[in-house]
Amino acid sequence: MATLNWDHSMINVQNLDHAIKIFSNKGVVFKRGGKHEAWGTANALGYFGINYIELISVFDQKKSKSFSRSDAASVYDAVSDFNNHVERLNTVAIRSDDLKGTWQRLKDAGIPVGRISEGQRLDEQNHLIKWQIFFIDGHIEGLPYPFFIDWQSKDADRIAQLKEQGLIQEHPAGNLKVVKATFEVEKPKEVAQQWAQLIESSVIEQAGRFVVPIQERKFEFTQGKANHLIKLNFSGADDELKNQTITIGDSELDFE
Repeated sequence: MATLNWDHSMINVQNLDHAIKIFSNKGVVFKRGGKHEAWGTANALGYFGINYIELISVFDQKKSKSFSRSDAASVYDAVSDFNNHVERLNTVAIRSDDLKGTWQRLKDAGIPVGRISEGQRLDEQNHLIKWQIFFIDGHIEGLPYPFFIDWQSKDADRIAQLKEQGLIQEHPAGNLKVVKATFEVEKPKEVAQQWAQLIESSVIEQAGRFVVPIQERKFEFTQGKANHLIKLNFSGADDELKNQTITIGDSELDFE
């Protein structure tokens, strides 16, 4: 059975440098990640251990119109938000150490998985970063699916590499860690049950909220009309950032 974990979260932004500055002013470090040439998008990354946040924006309008949602659902949604001048959380990526096995399990369960493809980008130091990935077109009761990724290396090796590159580092605002993602959906129980199936987890009901654990972190599903990821929660903030919220558009990041 594959080991699954929460790899990263995406935030759709209009301007990467502006978003980087918003975080920097609060002591949270993001660095330019590079460009996805095939999609016409670029990103900036903030690491909180091996779990990270990807700020994503468009750098080439023509290339960003060259693919469909069935090709790369979450990237397509990022492009759509960019064109509509919307900034918000997008979705989450789930890391698998057996991507083909995960793909087959979901396909056998009737999930409309896309093909496994090879992804790559050049980082700011001109290093070629490669991965395998598959997206899932469609929605669960209105909520976009997560996507699945495999960095083709053991977590310990990847952590060492990211530290060597200076990407994993302590933030001036503290030893920050993403601990929870909150999804607001119209049918939280039903959506939580289906997400639990996706990541081979279970559902815990807590006062009308439905929690799906994923390793040491958790996804929480609450009732509302957004049908979207609306908030990330962090632990480890120092006194200056503790109990504060950073907002970028409709994105909400709470620090505890």
